[in-house]
Amino acid sequence: MKHILTFLALLIFIGVEAQEINCRIQINSRQIQSSDRTLFEEMQKAAFEFFNNTVFTNQSIKTLERIEFNMNITLNEKLGADEYRGEIQVAYSRPIFGSGYNSPVLNLKDDKLIFRFALGDQIQFNINSSQSTLASVLSYYAYLILAIDYDTFSLKGGQTYLKVAEKIVNNAMNDPSPGWRAFEDNGKNRAAIVEELLNDMYGPLRECWYQYHRLGLDLMHEKPDQGRKAVIEALEKLRPIYQRRSDSYLLQLFVNAKSDEIIGIFSEGSPDEKRRAFNIMNTIDPANSEKYKKINSQ
Repeated sequence: MKHILTFLALLIFIGVEAQEINCRIQINSRQIQSSDRTLFEEMQKAAFEFFNNTVFTNQSIKTLERIEFNMNITLNEKLGADEYRGEIQVAYSRPIFGSGYNSPVLNLKDDKLIFRFALGDQIQFNINSSQSTLASVLSYYAYLILAIDYDTFSLKGGQTYLKVAEKIVNNAMNDPSPGWRAFEDNGKNRAAIVEELLNDMYGPLRECWYQYHRLGLDLMHEKPDQGRKAVIEALEKLRPIYQRRSDSYLLQLFVNAKSDEIIGIFSEGSPDEKRRAFNIMNTIDPANSEKYKKINSQ
């Protein structure tokens, strides 16, 4: 009865709507020496089926509205009979209204991946427990992308999905593999990302995501001046974060994804817009100050 109730609760949570994520996942096993590639083919198939068969929300989403992102898993080392060490590259870009342009929002490398996988294994999501390290990692990134995507369309609209990602992290706390404890790795891991996004101190970054994309880029095709103004105002929200935490991992992830785009946006701005954009980026990302000089030179 307990298992039936758990299953029913999960159904209520995820709903019965169309699958809402389209993850283009690739597993690279070339560094693992093996004459039989069957296991890696099964791993690729299991990961693909996980993203394509799991319904993550109760939202009704049309096929054309599915959230797309790329995930590349590189296996670097075989640690045991069925244990592997590797890294994940996750890249998510948001489509911009009225254009064929996709704006980069997240591009991170997670090199804290250690997991087990054997022939016949399946990857299944369970909101109430950690089924396996790989299931937890893939579920985590699914909900992180959902949260960020929703944050770009409405103010802190991804809160529900961040809480699910937090629960996935909490469920994995007893997993000995790295990445699940925020205090490790100088605060640059899965647990730290969610912990900071749910921390009010980083609220301005989530506000920035919304204003930058929904009030800025989405208007650029019709009202470029108004769009650039909104982008500058959004970037201004990041100064307090840098002043409090100059080594913020979230801030680093933001500028890694956005720096080239920001230079491009303000290449056509007014002298005042160029000056303001340069000053903001030079403040929050001083290591790349030379790069941002391109804003004023174009």
